[in-house]
Amino acid sequence: MADEIDRKLFPEFVETTFAISLGFAYRMAEMLKHPQKAVAGMVSEVTTLASTQPESGDGLQRRAQAVASAVVQRSMTLVEECRTAGQKFTSPK
Repeated sequence: MADEIDRKLFPEFVETTFAISLGFAYRMAEMLKHPQKAVAGMVSEVTTLASTQPESGDGLQRRAQAVASAVVQRSMTLVEECRTAGQKFTSPK
């Protein structure tokens, strides 16, 4: 029974993975067109992610958890943005 479920989900998984890859490639091509703007954006992102919020509390563990949480949230947002951009290329018109 697990094989049947896997066979049904696998094509969708491959399609989503392909869309994310295409979206990532598209975003990288856009960054290569305007490298100065891309570097400034990356520095801004890293600065934002590395800075901890005052409400995260004192102590290294709480600050590390706040930074890790921000990184995971931003990573998931980037994956979703890449998937959306890639689906523009894969969806029928």
